Amino acid sequence: MSSSHKKGQPAMLKPRPLGLSQGLAELYMEELLCDATLVADGHRFPCHRALLAAISPYFRDIFISTWEESNGKEVLLKDVAPSVVESILKYIYTEEIALTLDLAPCLFAGASQLQIVPLQNICCRFLVMNLSVQNCFETYRLAHAHKNRALLYAVIQLLIKNFDRVFEEREFLHLELSTLVTLISSSDLAVASEFSVYQAVRRWVQGQPGKRNPLLRELMQHVRLPLLSLEEQDKLQSDLDQWTDLKLEWELLDGEERLRQSRGLRQGMYKPHILCVDTQMCEYQELEAEEAHMGCYDPQAELWEMLPGLHSLTHACCASAGDKIYVSGGAYRNSYSTAVYEFSSFNSQWLELPSMDVPRAAHGFLFHSQKLFAVGGWCKFQSFLNLAECFDFGTGEWAPMAKLPFALSHPASSVFRNKLYFLGGATGISSHWLFHRGFLIYEVSCDTWTRVPLATGFFAAGAVAMDNGICVVGGYSEKKTRDWVDGALVPENRHSSRRCIFVNEAGKVSHGIVTPKLPRGIANAGVVRCGKRIYVLGGEDLTQRYKTIYHWAPGEPRWHRSTAEMPVPREGISRFGCVTLMRPKAHILQLFQVASLVPVAVISK
Repeated sequence: MSSSHKKGQPAMLKPRPLGLSQGLAELYMEELLCDATLVADGHRFPCHRALLAAISPYFRDIFISTWEESNGKEVLLKDVAPSVVESILKYIYTEEIALTLDLAPCLFAGASQLQIVPLQNICCRFLVMNLSVQNCFETYRLAHAHKNRALLYAVIQLLIKNFDRVFEEREFLHLELSTLVTLISSSDLAVASEFSVYQAVRRWVQGQPGKRNPLLRELMQHVRLPLLSLEEQDKLQSDLDQWTDLKLEWELLDGEERLRQSRGLRQGMYKPHILCVDTQMCEYQELEAEEAHMGCYDPQAELWEMLPGLHSLTHACCASAGDKIYVSGGAYRNSYSTAVYEFSSFNSQWLELPSMDVPRAAHGFLFHSQKLFAVGGWCKFQSFLNLAECFDFGTGEWAPMAKLPFALSHPASSVFRNKLYFLGGATGISSHWLFHRGFLIYEVSCDTWTRVPLATGFFAAGAVAMDNGICVVGGYSEKKTRDWVDGALVPENRHSSRRCIFVNEAGKVSHGIVTPKLPRGIANAGVVRCGKRIYVLGGEDLTQRYKTIYHWAPGEPRWHRSTAEMPVPREGISRFGCVTLMRPKAHILQLFQVASLVPVAVISK
């Protein structure tokens, strides 16, 4: 008897595979012990009641409730093609399926009708992965007919992101009212002109004028009329005069009132830029000088522009929220700050917000759901913090959050699916750096922390949220041996890393998603997502700083170096704030420069 098995206790034996899958496949192929037959368009498919009932409520109800009343062993399947029935049965018996763009919609419809949920979900994921502008309306009809929320959501998101391309399509006229309202009320709508939204509404109404004309005024409430230029206002007025069904109401508005009446810009009216916030960008100027600047990078044109910066502040932490960025804390001449600032891309001005309760630098700093979160950091060199606080824009006040499980600075931080992630980081400095070997996940709804362990530690990395998780880039990785470096305060137990890892929602490293290594080890770089790409700007290793810019997009085999570099007059820059800023396009921004007469609503004639 095993020494680990105590007398009187049941032995825990590892079960062996039963060979169930192979046995079911043999029964299906040889048509053995079949006790029912599915009939589709005259084609007969022998099968087993127990198996079908076990996986499908549809068949379970037939075999339990009405089977005896039917006086037979056949189930007539209406509106399901024989080829679809054959594919469904093959999946049920073998768990194998080969999906194609032609088969997947039919199989999804059949699985939905017969309530075979696992197959329905497989088809749904395939359809979402292969969704395009070319097949989106066909997929929309499929999702709507079978009331599949996941598929319908994916289609609507694609329509939102490609609105300028799809609203003129003939199939657009067949969208349901609720879907149209979802589209035209979304701030994520990819339109450069609000007049396109009006045109889409008018086209949809004229698709069935007798039925939809009464809905026109209601739909026009979702058109953001103050976003129309002078030329577009004239075109709209001319169009309304031609239709003679509505007239405009006008108001004299300044820029701030016009923006408020607009309920914000559409996503397509912005252009993404990368903002680098740190007075080190101009460190050869005196910090007390009247002018301070921050670098604004247009990644498409690979051009830099200088915007107004903050005075006398280094190593501040930054967060972004669309057309605004936020800067908190930081240090200058060994003084640590509680200050918080907001920068607006509409007026290129800084506004000071209420200060944090705790001075901090090198902390985690995120914006989520109209709140700012300041987490950990240090309040002086080697004095690490386990305190966190949150600023609510609704109340205008800071409030304490649950304490971190331990003091932490220099984490990589990101928001993903309503959770805050703080990845890696340093927990202190003794004779060497103390690495956090893991991730912290903050549940906003219940103010609680979850710890996820990791085999090795890192800090000063970057993190960006992607579609399916978080990409962690570079940083200082833990080194087992310690080497003294001339002039260093501590023996070096770190090295700059080329490693990039992908973390899922649970905080687990996903080895199935491959991100190529950086061209060289980089820590304390600016790491942001801009469009589909991840950008890595500047950074350092133990011997030098960089001013290079690298970018990578999912699916690419390697990182690419941009021709542009960071505009610093020295070898490089590191430890600076770096965020994505959405700047209004020039033709939109000029709408808010002066007070003018603006259409704000429509009324019936």
